[in-house]
Amino acid sequence: MPLKLGQPRRKQLISLTPLIDVVFILLLFFMLTSSFVAWRTVDTPLAAPPTPEQVTEDNQDPLLFDLQANDGMVWFEGQAISLSDSDRIRDIVQAHSDRLFVLQAEEGVTLQSLMTLADQLKLQGAQKLSIANAFNEATK
Repeated sequence: MPLKLGQPRRKQLISLTPLIDVVFILLLFFMLTSSFVAWRTVDTPLAAPPTPEQVTEDNQDPLLFDLQANDGMVWFEGQAISLSDSDRIRDIVQAHSDRLFVLQAEEGVTLQSLMTLADQLKLQGAQKLSIANAFNEATK
């Protein structure tokens, strides 16, 4: 019986390049279509002028917090209060727990500053919170 001493047949290798291309395309697709930030909403209706029924129903005026700049300070009844002073804000909220807290921001104040104040009031127990509508004054 004759021996066949020729070269052995080479095993065919599977190229991984197309597989890696497909994996990167899928990875790119999922990265671009997914959202990594947990979004949350804050239910804060815009303050509107009270109707006559609301005036007779609630004789108390709302408490106004005024943000005049992005310096971490809020003005309440003529006094500047730091947004990081949670004890002072808690005292105000506890003293007026049944009242409406209205947040008013001057021109140039960022939404982040406004939301920081709203979060601080909510954390300290404020139940009624509203953002002053700048358009109410313009439409009068």
